[in-house]
Amino acid sequence: MHIDYPTLSAFADGDLDPASSADVSAHLLACAKCQGEAQFIRELGDGLRALQTPSAPRHAFDRIWPEDREAAPVSELRTHGREPIQRGWRIALAAGVVGLMAAAFVLTFGADRAMAGASALTLERADGGAMTLRYETISPLAGETSVRARIRYWIPDSLRFAQNEGRFSEIELSREAPGRFEGVADLPPGTVYAVATVEDREGNYLDTDFGRFWEYLETDGRGRPTLQARRYQVLAAFEFNAPRAAMLAQEGASEFPGQPVFWFWRLSSEHAALPEASIEALLPTHAARLSELDRAARDGNPEAVEIYALSRYATLLGRPALADYWQSELRTRYPRHGAVALVNLQAILPSQASTEEKLEALEADWARVGAPATAQLGLQSSYELADPAVTERWLGRHGVGSWGRSLSSDAEVARNLMEVPALWPLAEGWILDRLSSSHDWVGSARRLDQSRHNFEAETRQNQAYLYLYLSRVRLDRGDLDGGIEALERSVEEAWDPRVFVRAAEIHRSLGSDVRAAQLIALAQVDPVAPLTPYLSPEDDAAPRGPTETALAAARSAMRERIVAGFVNEYVNLDVALRTETGEQTTLERAAGADRGVTLVLYTMRLDLVPDETFALRDLNSERLNAAGVRTVFVSEQLDPSPSERPEMDFRFYYDPDHEVWNELRAWRSVQYFVLDRGGRLRHRGEDLEAALRISLVLAM
Repeated sequence: MHIDYPTLSAFADGDLDPASSADVSAHLLACAKCQGEAQFIRELGDGLRALQTPSAPRHAFDRIWPEDREAAPVSELRTHGREPIQRGWRIALAAGVVGLMAAAFVLTFGADRAMAGASALTLERADGGAMTLRYETISPLAGETSVRARIRYWIPDSLRFAQNEGRFSEIELSREAPGRFEGVADLPPGTVYAVATVEDREGNYLDTDFGRFWEYLETDGRGRPTLQARRYQVLAAFEFNAPRAAMLAQEGASEFPGQPVFWFWRLSSEHAALPEASIEALLPTHAARLSELDRAARDGNPEAVEIYALSRYATLLGRPALADYWQSELRTRYPRHGAVALVNLQAILPSQASTEEKLEALEADWARVGAPATAQLGLQSSYELADPAVTERWLGRHGVGSWGRSLSSDAEVARNLMEVPALWPLAEGWILDRLSSSHDWVGSARRLDQSRHNFEAETRQNQAYLYLYLSRVRLDRGDLDGGIEALERSVEEAWDPRVFVRAAEIHRSLGSDVRAAQLIALAQVDPVAPLTPYLSPEDDAAPRGPTETALAAARSAMRERIVAGFVNEYVNLDVALRTETGEQTTLERAAGADRGVTLVLYTMRLDLVPDETFALRDLNSERLNAAGVRTVFVSEQLDPSPSERPEMDFRFYYDPDHEVWNELRAWRSVQYFVLDRGGRLRHRGEDLEAALRISLVLAM
């Protein structure tokens, strides 16, 4: 645990009491990060004190404020839980520091950039094809001695474009000056598009471009994005941020009107976002565009991506004959392209053929192209056949050839294998391989927009289920010791009432009623009401539940487990928000005058929040109210109007200047934050159930 900035600042200025100062000194001896931070604070203070303070022009203040200022009220600075400091000249110095930093920031980035956020990252091609990254910030990362940039980049592949397979890289950016960092990434010369995020060395504080990523796009001689760069940008946006992808598809259609792929993406986005009446009004325009694109393609020599997009565009517009024509052309002209595999899969999926016939078709498709999508579908179909030899073959192909794999998807494969007893030997090998693999949190195993803390929590969750499956396999073959060992590992990995209930069922089947009752107690003391109940009335475990003594022990264990994962960060609650009607307020006032525990749900756009999130929050509203937990819902944008969600029983606030975003150190499109009664941040996460659990535990 690191020391927060206000405490280090007070220590550097000699404002801490002797006992606190001794504690900080002891911590600095063992913590290089905080030691560097304290040194940076001292250097900044020395530099500021060395600056000459110019006198204001005579009568300047009289010209700015001609009114009599004698009776103006004096406002006291609020500390919001900081250590007490000496007033007077220190307040003036603090105001001067803020003013100097703000002025320097505006001069460096311009007023528009200063209003938009606290950071900027540029990615530029250097001599020899390397990528130079320059990062400038006044965020908490400014005091780091070095930061890490994590990059995902795309190189055009004429055979695999449709797979959207990006590669990953990470580099260290060295500090050139406070708040200024630079480094060089050795990305291949063929890179046409890249996205990056910046983080501290621990990976728990990310900096992004307000929920998006800083981007590099290859440009032409006139500085415009190339066709390939724009294609991959839209593909990546569909994965990261669908609303932005729709906007980029529209831009691409305007920049490259003769490219069917942008028109197909644009119509697909409109189908997903617009009401049916609006879609009908747009169809004549799209039909005319399809005719133009079809005519140009017949007269030219279109590449595989263009032909594939033409066929999909025709399908969306209800022109099956035209779609079939271009699919036939695609197979004839580019028989080994990944798009051909996708066309074939679209024909195989809805067919009435038997499982054996589908697998034969997929085998032929794999022999021609070997596309990852074919491996995924082949594996799914092999479950139905329940033939270990066939499944093993497709499992191997999936394991080495699929893009976008993660521990979550690997756990899903294990669950599917466990549903077919004949495949349990395969499941054991798959699970052991997943459990022994290195899940490198710096590399591609972790999403670009995910903190290390959240990645490790997700990893433990998936490993808990893998151990649970492993215990069933071992117990089925009579390995009692191995099965019990795996079962206990599943319980240790993560706090998950679902795992507790499943593990209790296995223990009860083994005659271990005491351990089963302990695990049921752990599930029952969970404070969150789940959308899907952990226990149902017909469960054998429910009537023979734990004793009050066991429940008390479970509550203690639950609290200890959850509290151990708390963060402890200072948050300035006096940052600006706006109400639905446009009135200005602050995060502190939004939390309430009698502030208890506050749960903040922050989203870039209201329509990015899944319905399940609202349902889970509503299901727990009585528990939150009874515990005195206030929910504050913050959105960067006002649209869509909150009136479109009349079921919401809590107020919306808006963060147009991103002050709350920066203060909470948010980085994703939807996130959850928990503040304790003192206003300190105790949780920053991506899962509402975890945030609810922490809120309710804090309020106990």
